[in-house]
Amino acid sequence: MTHLLVIDDEPLILETIEMAFPDDKVTTCPTAQEGVQAFLDSSPDVVLCDIRMPDMSGMEVFEKLHRIDAKVPIILMTGRGTAQTAIEAMQRGAFEYILKPLDPDTLIPLIEDAAETSRMTRVRAVVPDASVEDSLADSDNDLLIGNCPAMQEVYRSIGRVARQNVTALILGESGTGKEVIARAIYQYSERSAGRFLAINCAAIPENLLESELFGHEKGSFTGADRKKVGKFELCNDGTLLLDEIGDMTPLMQTKILRVLQDQTFERVGGTETIRTNARIIAATNRNLEKAIEDKEFRSDLYYRLNVYTIKLPPLRERGNDIALLANYFLKRFAKELGKEMTGIASEAIEILRSYAWPGNVRELQSAIKHSLLEATGPVIVPAYLPEGLRNHSIQANASPTANNAAPAGIDFAAMTRDRLAAGSEDIHRELVSIAEREIFAEVLRATDGNLTQAAKRLGITRTTLRARLESLEMSLERSAVINDHHNDD
Repeated sequence: MTHLLVIDDEPLILETIEMAFPDDKVTTCPTAQEGVQAFLDSSPDVVLCDIRMPDMSGMEVFEKLHRIDAKVPIILMTGRGTAQTAIEAMQRGAFEYILKPLDPDTLIPLIEDAAETSRMTRVRAVVPDASVEDSLADSDNDLLIGNCPAMQEVYRSIGRVARQNVTALILGESGTGKEVIARAIYQYSERSAGRFLAINCAAIPENLLESELFGHEKGSFTGADRKKVGKFELCNDGTLLLDEIGDMTPLMQTKILRVLQDQTFERVGGTETIRTNARIIAATNRNLEKAIEDKEFRSDLYYRLNVYTIKLPPLRERGNDIALLANYFLKRFAKELGKEMTGIASEAIEILRSYAWPGNVRELQSAIKHSLLEATGPVIVPAYLPEGLRNHSIQANASPTANNAAPAGIDFAAMTRDRLAAGSEDIHRELVSIAEREIFAEVLRATDGNLTQAAKRLGITRTTLRARLESLEMSLERSAVINDHHNDD
């Protein structure tokens, strides 16, 4: 829920904004003095302030609030006759300005953008100081969870580069948490008192992306009915994340290269040269070296970005981190949803560990939230997991060559080396589980699913066999179930 502070002497404006954001907390103030006091008392996420107030000008209000906390996005509301004042405020650090009468189609996405910027700036992305388990429940920060060697190297890299005023490049598959790493670099840097902005280069068409980054002059293209200040200008003295930079067009790559080289640019349709000292962090899920070979990415831009590179491992290679992350998201979302949860059953953890996670941490996060919404008890059991994960587990157990089930003639030495390289810290259990799946599957097939006969051939008790099959989440063929019931009789 976003806390929005609105400062305006027009009751209709205050009512309109309250109606536009029914699910958020909206504090309204009809005078500038009341607005400044409310800002001090309540620490809002976003501020909307009119330029013309009876007791103080909007510029004075902005200056006061900006001195108190420069990280809070301040949006100015203005009539057409005072737009220049709003632009001057933006050049001093205001987030944006909006023209009256207010248009909900413009206002709502602007507030959402400001709220997300506020969250990224104010919610810290940190490595837990104490043990992960002690940090999970009560933290209001975005914790960087992971103990595998690859993530430990990521933490060391953040420490090395954060306080150095250099460009950083973050590489990793979609969903691995590149934006969180970028925020950690920003928050551990000497620019942490400044602004952090992020823009997804793949999600915005080229002509709009240029305007978003560099701004534009009024009348510079169809629809440019007012002057706009871009992200590079807004992020002066701050940090700008260019997310998915690998999807940027060649023309935009050329313009970004110039900014990195000269720290100067012009607004679209303008002639004034503007300087910026924004620190650039770039991120992409593409193989940029391959893109250079394919002539899809400029090599000179790559070398400018590649001053310091951090590579994020995919979730499938992070071993025990899957369980750590699952429990972290469980406690975090349980708190948000007001549900009392005590943990995740070991059988559910096994399903999570056996899954390939093509969507990485983002997909795991969604899976845990789904499970919480499905849960009717205090423990997440397999039945609460998304259907896709459960089906994957059934298919994996049914086929001796799928995922955790080992094919005939498997090279356990090679598998051990693979898990060592991936940073796994539970190799014995993983390989024993794979071996058991193969052994049990073959014996059950040979005995037509008769548990008593299978247990005898295995040299273990029938109770032990049933327990191990349940632990490994192995489903029996219909013949096994029929024989089992027959034997119970």
